[in-house]
Amino acid sequence: MTTSPDFRHIFVIEDQKARRIIALDEPTYSIGRESSNDIVIYDRVVSRHHATLVRIKPNPKSESYSYRIIDGDLEGNRSTNGLIINGQNAFTHDLKHGDVILFGSESKASYYIVSTSLEIALFNPLEISQYEEVGRPYSEEDSKSTIINDEEDISKVTQASMDLVRFSSFAELSPHPIVEMDFTGKIIYLNPPASIKFKTIQQEGLDHPVLTGLLNQVQNVRGNLLLREIQVKEEIYEQYVHYLAETQVIRSYLCDVTQRKQAEKSLAQQTFYDALTGLPNRGLFEEQLAIALAKANRDNTPVAALFLNFANYSRMINAFGLDSSDFLLKTVAQRLSEALGADGLVCRWQGEEFVILLKSSPSPEQIRAVAENILQTLQGIIEVSGQSLHLKGRLGIALYPQDGADAATLLKNAHTALEQIEPQNSSAYAFFNPKLASKANLLFRLENLLYEALDKRQFYLTYQPFIRVSTSQITGVEALLRWRHPELGEISPVNLIPLAEKTDLIVPIGQWILETACRQNKALQDQGIPPLPVTVNLSTRQFKQGDLVASVAETLEKTGLEPKWLTLEVTETAIMDDPSYSQTILQQLRELGVNLSLDDFGVGLGSLSCLQQFAIQTLKIHESFIVNLVNQPKNQSIVRALLLLGQSLRIRIIAEGVETLEQVERLRELKCEEVQGYWFSHPLKIAELTQFLSQSSIQ
Repeated sequence: MTTSPDFRHIFVIEDQKARRIIALDEPTYSIGRESSNDIVIYDRVVSRHHATLVRIKPNPKSESYSYRIIDGDLEGNRSTNGLIINGQNAFTHDLKHGDVILFGSESKASYYIVSTSLEIALFNPLEISQYEEVGRPYSEEDSKSTIINDEEDISKVTQASMDLVRFSSFAELSPHPIVEMDFTGKIIYLNPPASIKFKTIQQEGLDHPVLTGLLNQVQNVRGNLLLREIQVKEEIYEQYVHYLAETQVIRSYLCDVTQRKQAEKSLAQQTFYDALTGLPNRGLFEEQLAIALAKANRDNTPVAALFLNFANYSRMINAFGLDSSDFLLKTVAQRLSEALGADGLVCRWQGEEFVILLKSSPSPEQIRAVAENILQTLQGIIEVSGQSLHLKGRLGIALYPQDGADAATLLKNAHTALEQIEPQNSSAYAFFNPKLASKANLLFRLENLLYEALDKRQFYLTYQPFIRVSTSQITGVEALLRWRHPELGEISPVNLIPLAEKTDLIVPIGQWILETACRQNKALQDQGIPPLPVTVNLSTRQFKQGDLVASVAETLEKTGLEPKWLTLEVTETAIMDDPSYSQTILQQLRELGVNLSLDDFGVGLGSLSCLQQFAIQTLKIHESFIVNLVNQPKNQSIVRALLLLGQSLRIRIIAEGVETLEQVERLRELKCEEVQGYWFSHPLKIAELTQFLSQSSIQ
């Protein structure tokens, strides 16, 4: 379909290669990176078939039309990065004059509907035939009649040149600056806007930004259009330069695009940069990482990605308030930028997490040096609310290609490396370790499966007896949690308990253990087996539940077990975290009638002070003192002292972790009355315990 000469649709492409002007007149145009497209965009992050332009009409009989842009091709295959049109993500959009389409961080297109002769001239040079319609060809002599200097006598102007002057009034009325010079560099015409905007152009001549470099392009672009962007003081112009060989004239049309550029810059800032820190955001970082990986793959060079977070960030925010968060993050951003310089790209990933890309081809030694420099820089004093703070950063590092052949895997493994840093190393860095990652992945999977285990009744209890050394009689049992998964089989208690304590499930799991142990103990009594106390361990989180005492009382009532046959076991660490609270809870439990036991004695925070402050009836000597009891005189002295202490305070003492006959004999010599361990019995399932108790004596 032909269009009227004074009505055109213009598509201006700006990418990594060039800036190009395309007059749209076909029904459809394919746009993308691949050379088979109608409009090719030279940018790695642009999809092979990124978008499609489709001509649309308001109604079938209308002569006017516009264009619609669609993300992807006409078969429904969408692009990877999508379209951002005037700052908004869009799948399809009916284009309007002045719309700006972003295909990536460095590629865009602008759409114009040109409807006047002047506007058409800004995009297309006036051909010589157009001059012939109004007069003879535009010669150098004629051009002198348009010079701003009043050097020629107006009386010499011929009728033909008068026609030319009338034609030039089209330029005189233009709101845009128009500048002409000849092929020798002499200015021959300035329209009024040009005279006002560029007051020093006559004095500066070819040194003026409007004219600089134009003569050098004469041979390269003669007869064609040169499009460039220039800056004159604070203003930015798009300069359309026509080299008219027939008349030896270089004509420039200039459009002030300062506001548009400022808007584009603001839009790009909002789209690709973090508003708080000014650092590149996640989207821009992922684009730059994709480019870096493509280059590394081509050149066979390494790439390093580093994740950064802080061991003490949350504590600082809790101490100084949320208002300090912004200040801390801005300070971190500034210090990271200074520490890396041009060698890396740093981005705010989310919250207080940052991610870093090392652009050069770094060796492990160089990466270590960068990591140490970053951590040292971050540890510098930060003044917040009159307080001097020290941030303790931690870095996880992954290398391409060994730690990930694509961006997603590389970043995942860098974050995994961050999690592999030991908690006690508050300020440290670690390279990705696939062996540790495999273990972490297994633990993560187990943690997820843990949520199903309670509902699907995959937990069960085993019981390990306490034995009186002198008589080999059973004095009680300890309930121990076990997990049998239908696919993974038995889950080791070494993994199970720490996993449970890391999740919110530890409280309902603890309640299940308490209720099951009480119910099964009552069932043993109902079978005629002499009653004996069952010990149930309380986790730290369970112990701190405000309704613990009420929950224990309700469980005893529900199961029918008398309180004296239940012993609740806590650790030193749990009760010494908040002694005042612990004293209140333990006293209430004692009033309820249950027994209290202190586990892991000697390795916690309080030791002797626990016995002084709390009404503890049973003390369990930690197995670390038992394992080398035979060969370590110091351990014998410690155990002897604990036994004497228990005797003087009338506290029941149990040695746990007894596994050899030598240990039993030595404990007998030290007059330890009760022990627990594999030497006497492994933990027993309820059926095995029933049989064991039926055949053994209970005291």
